[in-house]
Amino acid sequence: MNILTVDVEDWFHILENPSVPHINKWDNLETRIEKNLNKLLELFSSHGVRATFFWLGWAAERNRTLVELCAREGHEIASHGYAHLLIHEVSQDVLKKDISYSKALLEDITGMPVRGFRASGFSITQDTQWAFDVIREVGFEYDSSIFPTAHGHGGIPGSELVPHKIETRYGSLVEFPMSIWEIAGKRFSVFGGGYLRIAPLWLIKRGVRHLQRKNRPLIVYIHPREIDPHHPRLPLGFKRNFKSYVNLHTTKKKLEWLCQNNEFITMEKYLSHNNLIG
Repeated sequence: MNILTVDVEDWFHILENPSVPHINKWDNLETRIEKNLNKLLELFSSHGVRATFFWLGWAAERNRTLVELCAREGHEIASHGYAHLLIHEVSQDVLKKDISYSKALLEDITGMPVRGFRASGFSITQDTQWAFDVIREVGFEYDSSIFPTAHGHGGIPGSELVPHKIETRYGSLVEFPMSIWEIAGKRFSVFGGGYLRIAPLWLIKRGVRHLQRKNRPLIVYIHPREIDPHHPRLPLGFKRNFKSYVNLHTTKKKLEWLCQNNEFITMEKYLSHNNLIG
């Protein structure tokens, strides 16, 4: 059982760069979420794929009918926080307020419980594992914030590679770490975001086969902007331009192959199939 996830945010929701506009300017920028999300929904529908959509609360507040549409089409609605905060840049109180508001907002829109959370930029690190207590305290049953190797905004190298339980002060929290490919003791990813865009399709296919041999679920993550080669650009500098914008024209083809050749379910379904809650 494999899992396809979408971090629903816009083209200007890039992290840790001085060119990124402050949240008080976001409403003045062109939004491309509706166009790109409808393309993803059409693709998923044509292949019978059900995905978990981690909605940024700010985006959900402005696209309530799109959140409702995702839910009606059988996809799971989960939280990506409200203001796209990095865990290592905020206090426990700030994080709690942000993710509590996002959870309540999404539940108000859908009328259904929101069980899952993913931190912006997979920004939980070895030093910020206090975040798991906050995530569980506000009522989330699972998290998907661990990148089990070095990552630009976070990462916990050496952490577990399969879904597992984390014990917090408020009870068990199921963790869905990102899929990682190990070669000669080295860990790397070709299964989401910039990694998926930069990697050629033949390498992604090899990575999928590796996970299958190891009997690990394939967990893919994408952003709507990554199927939109013509979205506006921010002046990020050479390195971040490469990481954020290279190969945008290849993402949809790779996503189509993944949908055609793998069965995907939601994280919620995975939990129930594997008796991970409780």
